[in-house]
Amino acid sequence: MATNQTNISKQAWFKSCPVGLMALNSQGTICGVNPALEAMTGLSAELFLGQSREGLSSAAHCPLLEKSDLVHLQGSGVDRWLQRETRELKGDGITLLYFQDVTELYRLRQKNEQLIHRMEELSITDTLTGLTNRRALTRMLDAQVTRSRRYQNPLTLALVEIIPQNSETISDELVLTVSNYLRDRLRWADVLGRWNDNRFMLMLPETSEEAASALIENISNGVADLASTDREQAPGFYLRFGLVEWGKGLDSARLTRQVEHALDAAEASMAS
Repeated sequence: MATNQTNISKQAWFKSCPVGLMALNSQGTICGVNPALEAMTGLSAELFLGQSREGLSSAAHCPLLEKSDLVHLQGSGVDRWLQRETRELKGDGITLLYFQDVTELYRLRQKNEQLIHRMEELSITDTLTGLTNRRALTRMLDAQVTRSRRYQNPLTLALVEIIPQNSETISDELVLTVSNYLRDRLRWADVLGRWNDNRFMLMLPETSEEAASALIENISNGVADLASTDREQAPGFYLRFGLVEWGKGLDSARLTRQVEHALDAAEASMAS
């Protein structure tokens, strides 16, 4: 169907199309805007006709001719998101731009993303192990440090790190095995959580560093039995520990840094 570039706006199919239409001639000048697009933009077709992107009177409506397929229109009381598709009319030298108003869908997607982000913020468990996650551990440590500061009760913090041997990767299966092993060997009052990919935090309230050291030694000694039971071979990993007792002047952030330094020191001593 041949279409004259100067009268496309008068074509019945163009005027009655339920989606927004904009026609560009071979020079890139707007030669047609249908009523549906007028309604979407809130502007008369006369403001577009004969204009190129550079000549559009409203900068807020320049996105209509940009390369992005998702167009955001703002200004003059308009705040809409339009999905755009481009089609060429063969033999006519006309480019048609199709626009669908996806504002509500876009806003729903934004709300869903906000809800997902909020749910992640509220989540207190690690998805793999089911243990307390780092965010919740930080909050719990704040509370434990406040309690120890107020009542002068002992509190010891430990980091446990899985170290693979022979450059083995740390699989999810290994993380789960170690997390279950640690969980089974702690007291009901102790807090165990996943600090990051291969590190666990142990929060030991009412526990001195000496008593915590004995607990850590028992955990360390049992790793070989864990490997022989679950893997029927020599372990492909070992556990490294850092241990620090809370003292006056230490807030939760400083206590965390100290236990991380203790873990690094343990690595250095093993290497030497």
